[in-house]
Amino acid sequence: MLTQASGLLEHLSIRDNVRMAGWIRRVDVNPEPLLAAVDLAERASAWPSELSGGETARAGLAVALVGAPRVLLADEPTAEVSSAEEVSLLELLQTTRPADGATVVVTHSDRVANAADRVLHLQAGRLT
Repeated sequence: MLTQASGLLEHLSIRDNVRMAGWIRRVDVNPEPLLAAVDLAERASAWPSELSGGETARAGLAVALVGAPRVLLADEPTAEVSSAEEVSLLELLQTTRPADGATVVVTHSDRVANAADRVLHLQAGRLT
């Protein structure tokens, strides 16, 4: 799950956040390829507080991808990023989405919605 708030553990480096996700999900994980996939290989030793909004979103995506989940849930994944970072993050979501699963994104962004294969609208708790 990729949440709007990063969900990263502040006392762990980005690399160790990815390792922790592997430990929790009981999978062996090499953080380096995941961090490279989200363009954070050079920031692997950084603390979450040292990251920009876009870097934080990408680090959260790397953590969410640990164990290759068949369903990826993303709550406002681009809420705290610039327009350029939003485009980059959308490209990453497209390239890392599960081949035999689904990525479900909750968003208020028209750009994010336009990148989706299917869009469902909720109004007052009802599908419209």
